[in-house]
Amino acid sequence: MTFLTLILKNLLRRPLRSVLTIVGIAVGIGAVVALTSLAWGFERSWSAAYKARGTDLIVTKTSTRSAMPAPFPVQFRTELEKMPHVKEAPGALVDILGIEDSPTMVVLGWEPGNFLWEHLKLEHGQWPSADTRRVVALGSVAAEMLGKSVGDPLQIEAATFTVGAIFTSAALAENGSIVVPLAELQEVTDRQGMVNFFNVRLTPGTTPEQVEELRRTIKAQGKGLNAFAAGEIGRTNAGIQIAKAMSLATSLIALVVGAVGIMNTILMSVFERLHEIGVLLALGWRRSRIRWMILCESLVLSLVGGLVGCALGVAAVRLLQISPWIRGKLEGQVDLPLLGVALLIALALGALGGLYPAWLGSRMSPVTALRHE
Repeated sequence: MTFLTLILKNLLRRPLRSVLTIVGIAVGIGAVVALTSLAWGFERSWSAAYKARGTDLIVTKTSTRSAMPAPFPVQFRTELEKMPHVKEAPGALVDILGIEDSPTMVVLGWEPGNFLWEHLKLEHGQWPSADTRRVVALGSVAAEMLGKSVGDPLQIEAATFTVGAIFTSAALAENGSIVVPLAELQEVTDRQGMVNFFNVRLTPGTTPEQVEELRRTIKAQGKGLNAFAAGEIGRTNAGIQIAKAMSLATSLIALVVGAVGIMNTILMSVFERLHEIGVLLALGWRRSRIRWMILCESLVLSLVGGLVGCALGVAAVRLLQISPWIRGKLEGQVDLPLLGVALLIALALGALGGLYPAWLGSRMSPVTALRHE
């Protein structure tokens, strides 16, 4: 009998207990993969949206603890566009609203005709203009979710709009969104004259030093505003950071439960095999080999649980991405580094859960262990 065969034989003595331990580890690792993937995917989706628009700097408030920054007067745009190196700075009002049968959708309020529209690809219809009234544009995913086509009515808050255009974007978050003329979104949400973002496009040739100077100037205005690069907006959004903190806390709880389960399983296995351990010691096995055997049993359980957990996490992300709450808003970031880290966490849990049982089993006196029945 080989060393590996002996380890597998020991684990299969109580197959139900081993399976339940693997399930416990798999749930913990699955939670790590799914929650981390969604949290990072949320941040990446919004960063990709700003980069696709060609936005160099995003000016917004950072003191709010809600998912979307608090609105502020649009009049600051006049001061902003007078600052050095600022080419354009259109305002935007972004909100998350329940739209008809969809529980939540991102609604973007943009002024017609500015550069924010340039990266969108018109699939059907015509863009809203300053001359149209109560006309909106739907991302392709939003149109599919709502079952709408050009010319259909769409209810937003207490107002009825008409779908004037359907578009696609390189950014997933925009494909699942609705674009409404800024003034009309301000009206229906009772936020006249308010925005919560400025999308700043800088003049060509602006140096990084000049960008930093501009950021300091904006912050020094004393209006509670700050400027961020497109890739930084996710790291400063309170809603995204809260989501990441919640995912971390939930994952830690699940992992602690998994580690306790491993320790309990291996400890019970050691107590049931004291006589066998005594025989091995009497036959000349070194205590270090006994420790290694017990520790390997724990690592095998954690490895299998980690592999199953990775599969569960990937499946959970795929299912969540087609749910009405997530679809069209973010894309889970499941990649090999994340799965590798998840497996390393599983093995670390196995090592931690097996240390005490391995130490206890190897410390047994052969005479005491042989007396145990």
